[in-house]
This record gives sequence, structure tokens and C-alpha cells, in this order.
Amino acid sequence: MKNLIAIEWMKLRRLVTMKVILIIYAITIPLIYFGLSYIKIGPFTLPESMYQFPECYNYVAYIASWFNLLVGVIIMVFTSNEIKYKTQRQNVIDGLSKRDVILAKFGIVLLFAVVVTLYVALVGLIFGLIYSDDASQLFNGFEQIGAYFLTTLGYFAFAFFFANIVRMQALAIILYIFSTFIEGIIGFIAAQEYSQFFPLTTFSNLIPFPYVPPMLAEMENANIPEQFMMGQGWSAVFAMVYITLFVFVSYWVIKRRDI
Repeated sequence: MKNLIAIEWMKLRRLVTMKVILIIYAITIPLIYFGLSYIKIGPFTLPESMYQFPECYNYVAYIASWFNLLVGVIIMVFTSNEIKYKTQRQNVIDGLSKRDVILAKFGIVLLFAVVVTLYVALVGLIFGLIYSDDASQLFNGFEQIGAYFLTTLGYFAFAFFFANIVRMQALAIILYIFSTFIEGIIGFIAAQEYSQFFPLTTFSNLIPFPYVPPMLAEMENANIPEQFMMGQGWSAVFAMVYITLFVFVSYWVIKRRDI
């Protein structure tokens, strides 16, 4: 598997889109996180504990989750280029089996999810160490990083799936970028108890915004009728189901298609 990923990386490392997006991602997340302390929500300001353990992991994971769609474009471009330039076919001609080619692609998706998750964990850790008085809570709240990994893997699996279904690169990327808005519109028409089961909504619900002003919390509790609303645990279960589905369908499509 290591050799397969190394082969894919040799092709990926020359991708200018990847370098630009990762630089934007790496710079923007800590800047936005730091800038949150200057934001006011009506009469409310975010608590100072947002930079301390254990809250720091939840805040930085929430901010980073907004950029998953952007980083997923790397998966889209890479996969679309493979299809457009018949690189997969060349790999098979050079001696790799179709199964090896497919596993290598899945390996890249997983690798990207791990890399961005480690970066988010590092940002949270640095802020926590700087602003926390008690470093003994260093790993408290670290489960939010696990939730972020699942969210990231979900978006990347969806990007990989989408690129293999819609084979025209430009159209695939446009539809992928607007997929969140399309799902949001459908979700707006549907009731909330149904829209929470949509795949991208499920991924995003894994990391809710960690602070809700008391007044808004009372209003929400007063207006929500008796209905099933997924918490983080159920969101994780459904996220894993969707990830498995996207991976399985992608595998089936690639294996049956003449690459």
C-alpha cells in the first residue's frame, strides 16, 4: 500500500491547485480562529475559554470544517485529471492491477484526511498551550478532532465519488462546489427532522458551533417540537454509513468502467 500511495504522490505533488489550496487552508484557519475574539453576536461576545483546553479543539475544528469543501477540490481535480489524461490506464499498462489502482486512490483520500486533521489538531494544541493556565487538560476535548477527521473523510469520500460519477472535470467541480447549496435548498424545503439525514448535512452536524448565547438557546428549546434530532453520536454513525456507501459505489464504478 505504501508503494501505491508513493506512486500517486509522484503525480499529485506537481498539482499547482493542491499547493495553492493547502497554503490558503494553512494560513486562513489560525487567522480566523484568532480573529473570533473580536466578533460579537449581538450583545454577546465569545468566551475567553475558546482558546483554552478543552474548548480550543471544538472551535478550531468547527472553523476548519468550513474549508473541507475547498480542500475536497484537490481530490476532485486529481481524480478528474486521472480520468481525463487516462493516467489510470497507463498504470494498468505498466503492470498494476485495477484493484491496486483503486486502492491507491482510496489511500490518497485517506492520507489527505489524516494530514489536514493533524494540522487542525496542531493549531488547537498551540493555541491551547499559549492561552491555557492548566496544561493537564491537554487531551480533554480531543474527541472533537476525531469528529473533524470523520467530517473531513466524509467530504473527501464524497468528492472522490462525485468525480467518478461526473467525469467532465469543469462540470464536476462546479456541481461539487454548489452541492452544499443545493442540499441546503432542498433541506430548507424539507422539514429539519428530515434534512438532518442528508449526507453533507450529516457531516457538518458532527461539529456544531460550540457557543450558543443563552437567550438564543432558550428560544431554540422553546420552539423545537418533540422530534428526533441527531446528536454527535448518531451523526457519527450516519456519517460512517455514508462514507462506506460513497467508497463502495466509487469502487464499483471504477472497477466496472473501462479505465
